[in-house]
Amino acid sequence: MDEALRLLVPRLESRGYDVFTDVEKLRGGDPWSAVLYEEMYLCDAAIVLLGPQTIATSHWVRLESDVLMGRHVVRSLRTVLPGILGTEDTAGASKRGFGALLKVQVVLQRRKLRPLPTDGGVSQFVEWVVDEFAPVTEPVGDRPFLDWAKRVASFLRTSREQNPDTLNAAAHELQCSRGELVHVRAKVGAELFLAHLMLKAAASAVADEHTEAPLPQAVAALRAGLDIGQLQQLSEELLPSCVDPDVAAHFIRNLVSEEAELRPVVFFQAWDEWTARQHVIRAVENRPDGYRIGQLPPNDELPHDESSPVTGLLNSCMAVLRKVFAVPPRMPLNTGTVQRGRLPQYLVIHSADYALEDIAQVVNRLHGLFAWLFVIILVPKDVPGSDEIRDLDLERAVLVKLAPEHEQRAYSLKCSLESVVGRVG
Repeated sequence: MDEALRLLVPRLESRGYDVFTDVEKLRGGDPWSAVLYEEMYLCDAAIVLLGPQTIATSHWVRLESDVLMGRHVVRSLRTVLPGILGTEDTAGASKRGFGALLKVQVVLQRRKLRPLPTDGGVSQFVEWVVDEFAPVTEPVGDRPFLDWAKRVASFLRTSREQNPDTLNAAAHELQCSRGELVHVRAKVGAELFLAHLMLKAAASAVADEHTEAPLPQAVAALRAGLDIGQLQQLSEELLPSCVDPDVAAHFIRNLVSEEAELRPVVFFQAWDEWTARQHVIRAVENRPDGYRIGQLPPNDELPHDESSPVTGLLNSCMAVLRKVFAVPPRMPLNTGTVQRGRLPQYLVIHSADYALEDIAQVVNRLHGLFAWLFVIILVPKDVPGSDEIRDLDLERAVLVKLAPEHEQRAYSLKCSLESVVGRVG
Protein backbone atom coordinates (compact mmCIF):
# COMPACT_ATOMS: atom_id res chain seq x y z
CA MET A 1 0.00 0.00 0.00
CA ASP A 2 2.86 2.38 0.85
CA GLU A 3 4.46 1.61 -2.51
CA ALA A 4 1.21 2.41 -4.35
CA LEU A 5 0.95 5.72 -2.53
CA ARG A 6 4.57 6.58 -3.25
CA LEU A 7 4.07 5.93 -6.98
CA LEU A 8 0.62 7.50 -7.32
CA VAL A 9 1.12 10.91 -5.74
CA PRO A 10 3.84 12.26 -8.09
CA ARG A 11 2.12 10.80 -11.15
CA LEU A 12 -1.18 12.49 -10.34
CA GLU A 13 0.51 15.75 -9.38
CA SER A 14 2.31 15.73 -12.74
CA ARG A 15 -1.13 15.65 -14.39
CA GLY A 16 -2.14 18.82 -12.58
CA TYR A 17 -4.02 17.42 -9.58
CA ASP A 18 -3.74 18.64 -5.99
CA VAL A 19 -3.32 15.38 -4.08
CA PHE A 20 -4.23 15.19 -0.39
CA THR A 21 -3.15 12.14 1.65
CA ASP A 22 -4.24 11.71 5.25
CA VAL A 23 -1.13 9.75 6.23
CA GLU A 24 0.98 12.76 5.24
CA LYS A 25 -0.98 15.55 6.84
CA LEU A 26 -2.67 13.85 9.80
CA ARG A 27 -0.65 12.48 12.70
CA GLY A 28 -1.49 10.03 15.42
CA GLY A 29 -3.82 11.52 17.97
CA ASP A 30 -5.42 13.88 15.46
CA PRO A 31 -7.92 11.70 13.58
CA TRP A 32 -10.92 13.24 11.92
CA SER A 33 -9.55 16.74 12.04
CA ALA A 34 -11.33 19.66 10.44
CA VAL A 35 -8.78 19.51 7.62
CA LEU A 36 -9.66 15.91 6.77
CA TYR A 37 -13.39 16.60 6.82
CA GLU A 38 -12.94 19.56 4.52
CA GLU A 39 -10.83 17.56 2.09
CA MET A 40 -13.26 14.63 1.97
CA TYR A 41 -16.18 16.90 1.18
CA LEU A 42 -14.19 19.08 -1.19
CA CYS A 43 -12.42 16.48 -3.33
CA ASP A 44 -13.36 15.71 -6.94
CA ALA A 45 -12.21 12.08 -6.72
CA ALA A 46 -10.99 9.64 -4.08
CA ILE A 47 -8.69 6.62 -4.08
CA VAL A 48 -9.08 4.26 -1.11
CA LEU A 49 -5.99 2.09 -0.61
CA LEU A 50 -6.40 -0.95 1.63
CA GLY A 51 -3.84 -3.49 2.71
CA PRO A 52 -4.23 -6.51 5.02
CA GLN A 53 -3.23 -4.56 8.15
CA THR A 54 -5.49 -1.62 7.32
CA ILE A 55 -8.46 -3.92 6.74
CA ALA A 56 -7.86 -5.76 9.98
CA THR A 57 -7.07 -2.90 12.33
CA SER A 58 -7.93 0.57 10.98
CA HIS A 59 -11.22 1.81 12.37
CA TRP A 60 -10.64 5.31 11.03
CA VAL A 61 -9.99 4.25 7.42
CA ARG A 62 -13.31 2.41 7.43
CA LEU A 63 -15.06 5.54 8.67
CA GLU A 64 -13.32 7.61 5.98
CA SER A 65 -14.54 5.08 3.42
CA ASP A 66 -18.09 5.48 4.77
CA VAL A 67 -17.99 9.24 4.24
CA LEU A 68 -16.62 8.97 0.71
CA MET A 69 -19.11 6.26 -0.26
CA GLY A 70 -21.91 8.35 1.21
CA ARG A 71 -20.95 11.17 -1.15
CA HIS A 72 -20.68 8.65 -3.98
CA VAL A 73 -24.24 7.38 -3.41
CA VAL A 74 -25.75 10.86 -3.84
CA ARG A 75 -23.36 11.49 -6.73
CA SER A 76 -21.70 14.54 -5.32
CA LEU A 77 -18.51 12.48 -5.64
CA ARG A 78 -18.50 10.71 -8.99
CA THR A 79 -15.23 8.84 -8.72
CA VAL A 80 -14.17 6.50 -5.92
CA LEU A 81 -11.44 4.06 -6.91
CA PRO A 82 -10.78 1.10 -4.57
CA GLY A 83 -7.29 -0.33 -4.27
CA ILE A 84 -7.24 -3.54 -2.22
CA LEU A 85 -3.59 -4.56 -2.41
CA GLY A 86 -1.61 -7.44 -0.96
CA THR A 87 -4.64 -9.59 -0.12
CA GLU A 88 -7.56 -11.38 -1.76
CA ASP A 89 -9.52 -11.61 1.47
CA THR A 90 -12.58 -9.71 0.29
CA ALA A 91 -14.75 -11.58 2.80
CA GLY A 92 -12.64 -10.12 5.61
CA ALA A 93 -12.90 -6.65 4.11
CA SER A 94 -16.66 -7.00 3.85
CA LYS A 95 -16.93 -8.15 7.46
CA ARG A 96 -14.89 -5.15 8.57
CA GLY A 97 -17.37 -2.77 6.95
CA PHE A 98 -15.92 -2.13 3.48
CA GLY A 99 -18.86 -3.76 1.65
CA ALA A 100 -19.92 -0.64 -0.25
CA LEU A 101 -16.38 -0.13 -1.51
CA LEU A 102 -16.19 -3.77 -2.62
CA LYS A 103 -19.34 -3.31 -4.70
CA VAL A 104 -17.64 -0.46 -6.57
CA GLN A 105 -14.63 -2.71 -7.11
CA VAL A 106 -16.79 -5.45 -8.66
CA VAL A 107 -18.46 -2.96 -11.02
CA LEU A 108 -15.08 -1.63 -12.15
CA GLN A 109 -13.71 -5.13 -12.65
CA ARG A 110 -16.66 -6.09 -14.87
CA ARG A 111 -16.82 -3.04 -17.09
CA LYS A 112 -15.96 -3.63 -20.74
CA LEU A 113 -13.59 -0.71 -21.31
CA ARG A 114 -10.48 -0.57 -19.15
CA PRO A 115 -11.61 -2.83 -16.31
CA LEU A 116 -9.89 -2.67 -12.96
CA PRO A 117 -7.06 -5.26 -13.11
CA THR A 118 -7.59 -8.25 -10.87
CA ASP A 119 -3.91 -9.12 -10.77
CA GLY A 120 -0.57 -7.72 -11.92
CA GLY A 121 0.48 -6.13 -8.68
CA VAL A 122 0.96 -2.57 -7.54
CA SER A 123 2.52 -1.15 -10.71
CA GLN A 124 -0.35 -2.27 -12.93
CA PHE A 125 -2.90 -0.88 -10.48
CA VAL A 126 -1.07 2.46 -10.39
CA GLU A 127 -1.04 2.67 -14.19
CA TRP A 128 -4.76 1.92 -14.28
CA VAL A 129 -5.50 4.64 -11.71
CA VAL A 130 -3.38 7.25 -13.46
CA ASP A 131 -5.16 6.58 -16.74
CA GLU A 132 -8.48 7.27 -14.99
CA PHE A 133 -7.42 10.91 -14.50
CA ALA A 134 -7.27 13.16 -17.52
CA PRO A 135 -4.63 15.89 -17.34
CA VAL A 136 -6.00 19.11 -15.86
CA THR A 137 -6.31 21.71 -18.60
CA GLU A 138 -8.14 24.42 -16.69
CA PRO A 139 -8.56 25.50 -13.08
CA VAL A 140 -10.95 23.45 -10.99
CA GLY A 141 -14.21 25.33 -10.39
CA ASP A 142 -15.96 26.07 -7.14
CA ARG A 143 -17.70 23.44 -5.02
CA PRO A 144 -21.43 24.21 -5.08
CA PHE A 145 -22.43 20.84 -3.61
CA LEU A 146 -20.12 21.37 -0.65
CA ASP A 147 -21.65 24.83 -0.19
CA TRP A 148 -25.08 23.19 -0.26
CA ALA A 149 -24.10 20.66 2.42
CA LYS A 150 -22.59 23.46 4.51
CA ARG A 151 -25.87 25.38 4.42
CA VAL A 152 -27.70 22.31 5.72
CA ALA A 153 -24.96 21.85 8.32
CA SER A 154 -25.44 25.42 9.55
CA PHE A 155 -29.02 24.57 10.59
CA LEU A 156 -27.78 21.44 12.35
CA ARG A 157 -25.14 23.46 14.18
CA THR A 158 -27.79 25.91 15.37
CA SER A 159 -29.96 23.02 16.55
CA ARG A 160 -27.07 21.43 18.41
CA GLU A 161 -26.22 24.72 20.14
CA GLN A 162 -29.81 25.07 21.33
CA ASN A 163 -30.21 21.42 22.31
CA PRO A 164 -27.21 19.04 22.19
CA ASP A 165 -29.44 15.94 21.92
CA THR A 166 -31.14 16.89 18.66
CA LEU A 167 -28.41 15.63 16.30
CA ASN A 168 -28.34 12.22 17.97
CA ALA A 169 -32.12 12.06 17.78
CA ALA A 170 -32.08 12.94 14.08
CA ALA A 171 -29.35 10.37 13.42
CA HIS A 172 -31.40 7.65 15.12
CA GLU A 173 -34.43 8.56 12.98
CA LEU A 174 -32.19 8.14 9.91
CA GLN A 175 -31.33 4.66 11.24
CA CYS A 176 -27.62 5.43 11.33
CA SER A 177 -25.18 2.63 11.96
CA ARG A 178 -22.89 2.58 14.98
CA GLY A 179 -20.04 3.84 12.83
CA GLU A 180 -22.13 6.73 11.57
CA LEU A 181 -23.19 7.62 15.10
CA VAL A 182 -19.50 7.98 15.98
CA HIS A 183 -19.30 10.78 13.39
CA VAL A 184 -22.48 12.45 14.62
CA ARG A 185 -21.07 12.57 18.15
CA ALA A 186 -17.72 13.95 17.05
CA LYS A 187 -16.73 17.46 18.09
CA VAL A 188 -15.51 18.44 14.62
CA GLY A 189 -17.40 17.84 11.40
CA ALA A 190 -20.46 16.16 12.90
CA GLU A 191 -22.92 18.63 11.39
CA LEU A 192 -21.42 18.35 7.91
CA PHE A 193 -21.47 14.56 8.12
CA LEU A 194 -25.12 14.47 9.22
CA ALA A 195 -26.03 17.04 6.55
CA HIS A 196 -24.78 14.67 3.90
CA LEU A 197 -26.76 11.79 5.38
CA MET A 198 -29.91 13.91 5.26
CA LEU A 199 -29.33 14.84 1.63
CA LYS A 200 -28.74 11.17 0.90
CA ALA A 201 -31.98 10.26 2.70
CA ALA A 202 -33.94 12.63 0.46
CA ALA A 203 -32.48 10.96 -2.62
CA SER A 204 -33.20 7.46 -1.29
CA ALA A 205 -36.81 8.34 -0.46
CA VAL A 206 -37.57 8.82 -4.16
CA ALA A 207 -35.16 6.38 -5.79
CA ASP A 208 -36.28 3.30 -3.89
CA GLU A 209 -39.96 2.54 -3.57
CA HIS A 210 -39.22 -0.10 -0.93
CA THR A 211 -37.40 2.36 1.33
CA GLU A 212 -39.49 4.12 3.95
CA ALA A 213 -38.59 7.79 4.02
CA PRO A 214 -37.11 8.59 7.45
CA LEU A 215 -36.18 12.16 6.55
CA PRO A 216 -39.37 13.87 7.81
CA GLN A 217 -38.96 12.29 11.23
CA ALA A 218 -35.29 13.27 11.27
CA VAL A 219 -36.30 16.87 10.60
CA ALA A 220 -38.96 16.55 13.32
CA ALA A 221 -36.22 15.49 15.74
CA LEU A 222 -34.62 18.91 15.26
CA ARG A 223 -37.70 20.81 16.44
CA ALA A 224 -36.28 21.20 19.93
CA GLY A 225 -33.41 23.23 18.46
CA LEU A 226 -34.96 25.11 15.51
CA ASP A 227 -37.91 27.43 15.15
CA ILE A 228 -40.56 27.03 12.46
CA GLY A 229 -38.88 29.42 10.03
CA GLN A 230 -35.56 27.56 10.32
CA LEU A 231 -37.28 24.20 9.84
CA GLN A 232 -39.00 25.51 6.71
CA GLN A 233 -35.70 26.74 5.29
CA LEU A 234 -34.01 23.44 6.14
CA SER A 235 -36.76 21.48 4.39
CA GLU A 236 -36.42 23.66 1.31
CA GLU A 237 -32.66 23.00 1.31
CA LEU A 238 -33.14 19.23 1.56
CA LEU A 239 -35.93 18.68 -0.96
CA PRO A 240 -34.03 19.22 -4.24
CA SER A 241 -31.68 16.39 -3.29
CA CYS A 242 -34.50 13.96 -4.06
CA VAL A 243 -34.05 14.71 -7.79
CA ASP A 244 -31.87 12.37 -9.84
CA PRO A 245 -28.84 14.53 -10.78
CA ASP A 246 -28.50 12.76 -14.14
CA VAL A 247 -32.05 13.76 -15.06
CA ALA A 248 -31.52 17.27 -13.70
CA ALA A 249 -28.42 17.69 -15.87
CA HIS A 250 -30.66 18.01 -18.94
CA PHE A 251 -31.96 21.29 -17.53
CA ILE A 252 -28.61 23.06 -17.64
CA ARG A 253 -26.50 21.15 -20.14
CA ASN A 254 -27.48 23.33 -23.09
CA LEU A 255 -26.70 26.51 -21.17
CA VAL A 256 -22.99 25.88 -20.67
CA SER A 257 -22.10 27.22 -24.10
CA GLU A 258 -21.59 30.93 -24.63
CA GLU A 259 -22.63 30.70 -28.27
CA ALA A 260 -25.40 33.02 -29.40
CA GLU A 261 -27.50 30.25 -31.02
CA LEU A 262 -28.64 28.27 -27.97
CA ARG A 263 -32.47 28.09 -28.14
CA PRO A 264 -32.75 25.31 -25.49
CA VAL A 265 -36.01 23.37 -25.21
CA VAL A 266 -36.94 20.34 -23.12
CA PHE A 267 -40.11 18.27 -23.42
CA PHE A 268 -40.39 17.09 -19.83
CA GLN A 269 -42.67 14.12 -19.22
CA ALA A 270 -43.99 15.16 -15.81
CA TRP A 271 -47.26 16.33 -14.34
CA ASP A 272 -46.56 19.35 -12.18
CA GLU A 273 -44.70 22.64 -12.48
CA TRP A 274 -43.31 22.06 -8.98
CA THR A 275 -41.45 19.03 -10.36
CA ALA A 276 -39.87 21.13 -13.11
CA ARG A 277 -38.77 23.73 -10.58
CA GLN A 278 -37.13 21.09 -8.36
CA HIS A 279 -35.18 19.74 -11.35
CA VAL A 280 -33.94 23.23 -12.14
CA ILE A 281 -32.89 23.77 -8.52
CA ARG A 282 -31.05 20.42 -8.51
CA ALA A 283 -29.41 21.26 -11.85
CA VAL A 284 -27.81 24.39 -10.35
CA GLU A 285 -27.03 22.45 -7.13
CA ASN A 286 -29.37 24.64 -5.11
CA ARG A 287 -27.13 27.69 -5.34
CA PRO A 288 -28.79 30.71 -3.70
CA ASP A 289 -30.03 33.03 -6.44
CA GLY A 290 -28.69 30.49 -8.93
CA TYR A 291 -31.55 30.69 -11.45
CA ARG A 292 -34.65 32.62 -12.50
CA ILE A 293 -37.80 30.73 -13.41
CA GLY A 294 -41.36 31.63 -14.34
CA GLN A 295 -44.41 29.53 -15.13
CA LEU A 296 -47.65 30.35 -16.88
CA PRO A 297 -50.85 30.23 -14.88
CA PRO A 298 -53.47 27.67 -16.01
CA ASN A 299 -55.25 28.74 -19.17
CA ASP A 300 -58.59 29.13 -17.39
CA GLU A 301 -57.07 31.74 -15.07
CA LEU A 302 -56.03 34.04 -17.90
CA PRO A 303 -58.30 36.90 -19.02
CA HIS A 304 -60.14 36.22 -22.28
CA ASP A 305 -59.65 38.59 -25.20
CA GLU A 306 -60.20 38.61 -28.95
CA SER A 307 -56.61 37.79 -29.90
CA SER A 308 -55.60 34.52 -31.57
CA PRO A 309 -54.46 31.65 -29.32
CA VAL A 310 -50.84 32.16 -30.39
CA THR A 311 -50.94 35.91 -29.70
CA GLY A 312 -52.66 35.38 -26.36
CA LEU A 313 -50.09 32.77 -25.31
CA LEU A 314 -47.21 34.96 -26.45
CA ASN A 315 -48.56 37.91 -24.46
CA SER A 316 -48.90 35.71 -21.37
CA CYS A 317 -45.32 34.47 -21.77
CA MET A 318 -44.00 38.01 -22.12
CA ALA A 319 -45.81 39.05 -18.95
CA VAL A 320 -44.17 36.19 -17.03
CA LEU A 321 -40.76 36.86 -18.59
CA ARG A 322 -40.89 40.48 -17.47
CA LYS A 323 -40.50 39.14 -13.94
CA VAL A 324 -37.95 36.49 -14.93
CA PHE A 325 -35.79 39.11 -16.65
CA ALA A 326 -36.46 41.68 -13.90
CA VAL A 327 -37.61 44.37 -16.36
CA PRO A 328 -39.45 47.42 -14.92
CA PRO A 329 -43.20 47.49 -15.65
CA ARG A 330 -43.16 50.35 -18.18
CA MET A 331 -39.93 49.42 -19.93
CA PRO A 332 -40.30 47.63 -23.30
CA LEU A 333 -39.39 43.94 -23.27
CA ASN A 334 -37.10 43.31 -26.24
CA THR A 335 -33.51 42.53 -27.18
CA GLY A 336 -32.56 46.12 -26.52
CA THR A 337 -33.62 46.03 -22.86
CA VAL A 338 -32.90 42.37 -22.06
CA GLN A 339 -29.45 40.80 -22.25
CA ARG A 340 -28.29 37.35 -21.28
CA GLY A 341 -27.36 37.51 -17.61
CA ARG A 342 -25.13 35.40 -15.42
CA LEU A 343 -28.07 33.30 -14.17
CA PRO A 344 -29.87 30.65 -16.25
CA GLN A 345 -33.43 31.76 -17.00
CA TYR A 346 -36.35 29.37 -17.45
CA LEU A 347 -39.95 29.42 -18.63
CA VAL A 348 -42.32 26.53 -17.87
CA ILE A 349 -45.35 25.91 -20.10
CA HIS A 350 -47.82 23.11 -19.38
CA SER A 351 -49.08 21.40 -22.54
CA ALA A 352 -52.38 20.54 -20.85
CA ASP A 353 -53.32 24.23 -20.96
CA TYR A 354 -52.34 25.08 -24.55
CA ALA A 355 -52.24 23.39 -27.96
CA LEU A 356 -48.80 21.98 -28.70
CA GLU A 357 -48.74 23.68 -32.11
CA ASP A 358 -49.38 27.05 -30.47
CA ILE A 359 -46.69 26.41 -27.87
CA ALA A 360 -44.17 25.56 -30.60
CA GLN A 361 -44.88 28.77 -32.50
CA VAL A 362 -44.53 30.86 -29.37
CA VAL A 363 -41.30 29.11 -28.31
CA ASN A 364 -39.71 29.80 -31.68
CA ARG A 365 -40.79 33.44 -31.57
CA LEU A 366 -39.43 33.82 -28.04
CA HIS A 367 -36.12 32.29 -29.08
CA GLY A 368 -35.95 34.78 -31.90
CA LEU A 369 -35.75 37.42 -29.19
CA PHE A 370 -34.07 35.61 -26.31
CA ALA A 371 -31.99 32.73 -27.65
CA TRP A 372 -30.65 31.77 -24.20
CA LEU A 373 -34.10 31.33 -22.61
CA PHE A 374 -34.55 27.73 -21.47
CA VAL A 375 -38.12 26.60 -22.18
CA ILE A 376 -39.53 23.57 -20.34
CA ILE A 377 -42.68 22.12 -21.90
CA LEU A 378 -44.51 19.79 -19.51
CA VAL A 379 -46.12 16.82 -21.27
CA PRO A 380 -47.68 14.49 -18.67
CA LYS A 381 -48.85 11.70 -21.00
CA ASP A 382 -48.85 12.37 -24.73
CA VAL A 383 -45.15 12.75 -25.39
CA PRO A 384 -44.51 13.90 -28.98
CA GLY A 385 -42.63 11.55 -31.26
CA SER A 386 -39.69 12.49 -33.47
CA ASP A 387 -41.94 13.15 -36.51
CA GLU A 388 -44.23 15.44 -34.52
CA ILE A 389 -41.26 17.29 -33.03
CA ARG A 390 -39.89 17.83 -36.53
CA ASP A 391 -43.26 19.11 -37.77
CA LEU A 392 -43.33 21.54 -34.83
CA ASP A 393 -39.94 22.91 -35.91
CA LEU A 394 -38.51 21.94 -32.54
CA GLU A 395 -35.98 19.33 -33.62
CA ARG A 396 -33.45 20.86 -31.23
CA ALA A 397 -35.68 19.85 -28.29
CA VAL A 398 -34.62 17.16 -25.83
CA LEU A 399 -37.12 14.65 -24.42
CA VAL A 400 -36.68 13.96 -20.70
CA LYS A 401 -38.83 11.25 -19.13
CA LEU A 402 -39.62 10.97 -15.44
CA ALA A 403 -41.37 7.94 -14.01
CA PRO A 404 -44.73 8.99 -12.51
CA GLU A 405 -43.97 7.06 -9.32
CA HIS A 406 -40.77 9.10 -8.85
CA GLU A 407 -42.71 12.34 -9.20
CA GLN A 408 -45.36 11.09 -6.79
CA ARG A 409 -42.82 10.02 -4.16
CA ALA A 410 -41.01 13.36 -4.42
CA TYR A 411 -44.28 15.23 -3.92
CA SER A 412 -45.19 12.94 -1.03
CA LEU A 413 -41.86 13.76 0.62
CA LYS A 414 -42.60 17.47 0.17
CA CYS A 415 -46.00 17.07 1.84
CA SER A 416 -44.52 15.04 4.72
CA LEU A 417 -41.90 17.70 5.40
CA GLU A 418 -44.55 20.43 5.32
CA SER A 419 -46.64 18.43 7.75
CA VAL A 420 -43.71 18.05 10.15
CA VAL A 421 -42.95 21.76 10.02
CA GLY A 422 -46.62 22.60 10.47
CA ARG A 423 -46.77 20.64 13.72
CA VAL A 424 -44.00 22.69 15.36
CA GLY A 425 -45.05 24.02 18.74
